[in-house]
Amino acid sequence: MANIVLETPRLLLRQWCDDDLGQMLEHINTPGVKKHLNGVVPPDQVATNLQRMRDNFDELGFAFLAVERKADGLFLGSAGFAIIETPAAPALLQGAVQIGWQLRVDAQGQGYATEAASHLLAHGFTRHNWPIIYSQTSESNRPSWRVMQRLGMTRRAELDYADDVFPTEDNPTMIWSVSQEEFVQK
Repeated sequence: MANIVLETPRLLLRQWCDDDLGQMLEHINTPGVKKHLNGVVPPDQVATNLQRMRDNFDELGFAFLAVERKADGLFLGSAGFAIIETPAAPALLQGAVQIGWQLRVDAQGQGYATEAASHLLAHGFTRHNWPIIYSQTSESNRPSWRVMQRLGMTRRAELDYADDVFPTEDNPTMIWSVSQEEFVQK
């Protein structure tokens, strides 16, 4: 089993292991999960992305992590941090830290994303001492931005941007943020 990074009441957030590729292909690289994330990608791209997350954790000390349900070890998806590198993003966002999540369809709507992300935010502010953490979604992905609202994030419309990598219905990219100070006050 891979190293556990965070534990919540219902979840384990852990580093990736070799067995996770099959789980990602079966449960995350699906039309239902990737609907607002530019669609399903070829298996070799999933493998490359998984290796990049493993490398990022080793090099940076953070990345997207595997999410498991504690009660039965069920693989639910991923949640974690990444550096914003999207060329279309405004200069203020370039190199900034973002939080995100993607959960298998049968795990959505049960509070897992909010639970994982709230613990991740606390971890990011205490362990990494980041002053602000951003999140990105599209207006059409209402469940995602509702999680952002529950996390106490603030809508940052002045930072929204069009990303031609995504289809029209998923543009513009909506930006949300929460500062360390705002999060601590929660």
